[in-house]
Formats: sequence, structure tokens, C-alpha cells
Amino acid sequence: MKRIYIGFIVSFLLCNCKERENQQDNISYVISVENRKLLTKLKKKKIPTPPAGFYSYNNIIIDQKGDFYFYQKEYTPWHCIPSEGDTIPDFFNISPIEIIKIPNNSIVDFITQNVSNKNEMKRRLIVASQNDTIKNSIILSFLNQNSLRHFGIRRTTQEEDTVLKYKKNNLYYNSENIKWDNERITFPFIKPILNHK
Repeated sequence: MKRIYIGFIVSFLLCNCKERENQQDNISYVISVENRKLLTKLKKKKIPTPPAGFYSYNNIIIDQKGDFYFYQKEYTPWHCIPSEGDTIPDFFNISPIEIIKIPNNSIVDFITQNVSNKNEMKRRLIVASQNDTIKNSIILSFLNQNSLRHFGIRRTTQEEDTVLKYKKNNLYYNSENIKWDNERITFPFIKPILNHK
């Protein structure tokens, strides 16, 4: 009788542990919902919405399958007078060779070694997802507990989606050959060359 009772207690405890693990696995972040919550909070407190920050020195892309990709850029475009109308990202000139794939099981170690240990200005991270919902509880927990100076979560830009597609398919990429949607990307003004006669 004691064996049955002990067996019941052990199986009960194991079931409870499994239940807790499953609850942790079900943590998700819905970008559109979280953005609405933030905008509502700011509106109630009469705080102007922050300008759209599309890129950072460190950028992670989560593709539709949940795989991680990383790229860095020294220059981050920033408008001199940001406004609420700045909702279209600038052309960032990303190339496929700048994007590296990170094994999913080492994403936390990768960020710790390549982002968290940088000087203060370079400890910024943008996480961009091709899906509206991020279901990876490991990265979500890490972002909330880490010593990053700043991080943001958003949907991927047209440029990131395009360049990532070329990267994955190992295709030749030239940004000038892409038919960009001008309602989804802003190109910098290039002063025309004048002929002097």
C-alpha cells in the first residue's frame, strides 16, 4: 500500500513539473497587440508617441519558421526632426553577406557574447519578426532580464524580408534591381549630378 501511495505522489509531482514547463513554453509576444497597448498607455498619459526606430546597431530577424538571423550596421539612419508621420523605414542598404544565421539553441549565448558586452551605445538591439507572434519563450525571457541598454520588437521591414530571401536562396542580390514598394520604404535623396558647360 505504501508503494502505491508513494508512486501516486511521485507521479503527481512529475505531472506538476511538466505542467509548469508547458506553461513556460507557451509564453508568446504578439507585436500588434503590444504596440496597441503601448500607444493606448501613452495616449492616456498624454505622452507623444516615440518616433519609429526601425534599425539599431544590432538587429535580429526571426523568420517565419522561428529561425534567428543577425546583422550589424555602423550607421543607423535618424531623422533630424522625427515625427509621428515617420512610419516608413529608410533604405538601410543591407546585403545578404551581412546577415548570419544563429543556431536557435545558442541565441542567448550569441546575444550575451556579441551585444551585451559592448559599450553602452552599442548595447541596443532590435528584434524583427516575420510573424506577428513570437513564441520563443527563451528569447523573450532573456530580453526582459538582460542588461541591454535598449531593445525593441517589431515586424520585419520590406528590405529585411527581401534581403533575407536572397540570403536563404543563395541568389545574387543588387538592391537596384529590386522593385521596391515606395509606400513601405524611403530612399535617401541623392543630389543629381549637374553637367557644367
